[in-house]
Amino acid sequence: PTLRAEISWCLGMSEPNAGSDLASLTTRAVRDGDRFVVNGQKVWTSGAQHADWCFCFVRTNPDVPKHKGISVLVIDMKSPGLEYRPIAELTEPTYADFNEVFFTDVEVPATNLVGELNDGWRLSMGSLAHERAMLWINYAYDLGAVLDHLVSLGQEHGFDARQRDAVASAYIDHQALQAIGYSGFAKFAKGQAAPEHSILKLFGSEALQRALLVGAEESGMDGVDLDVLGPKVWRDGGFITQYLRSFGATIPGGTSEIQRNIIAERILGLPR
Repeated sequence: PTLRAEISWCLGMSEPNAGSDLASLTTRAVRDGDRFVVNGQKVWTSGAQHADWCFCFVRTNPDVPKHKGISVLVIDMKSPGLEYRPIAELTEPTYADFNEVFFTDVEVPATNLVGELNDGWRLSMGSLAHERAMLWINYAYDLGAVLDHLVSLGQEHGFDARQRDAVASAYIDHQALQAIGYSGFAKFAKGQAAPEHSILKLFGSEALQRALLVGAEESGMDGVDLDVLGPKVWRDGGFITQYLRSFGATIPGGTSEIQRNIIAERILGLPR
């Protein structure tokens, strides 16, 4: 049913005080016979208002190091005691994707435990790795769309050498993103580790942001209709609106700061 899009899911990871530091999550799940009782809060939960199920990371053992006491539960979003509150976006107050999700004595069957008890940290690393492997495809596609709009903008208004150089840099970023992405896919297909995924998450989100900034700066020229010229990246909107939205793209799958730490430690071998 999931693959056929008959049911939808949300991911319960981030919390008010445990966003980039996922291991610090405090949402508790206490075993009570053949069920777990869940209490706590999640935030930035994409699509929670539409989801049927939540793949939720909870703390099941508070007496061990924080990475070791986490488990994963599949939680029915219609469960009594579960409440979600959509968060309106600053760039479009009538639209909401993110949500706050509150759990108050939510009962979850013990059979809804994913994997082993207290093995949630390992599952989170696998989940995030797959998310990063996916996100670069979106960034590459969107960056290509932004480039098409930048080229059209330049042809219509006659970009000077500086402006053409900015567009050329965005084109090089787009080519590099695809090359690194296919390299990572090739390793993944062979069952090998693909450190490219953290690089792609960081580079892809920030390359898209740089390209949108070029459009935001150049579309401010007199007589340019921002709404018409803006590429449809996430939703309709002009270059300036899309640029403001791009800051959110640096957060999912691990923030840019987290990606730099991962690259430094796990790829470059630098000390913590």
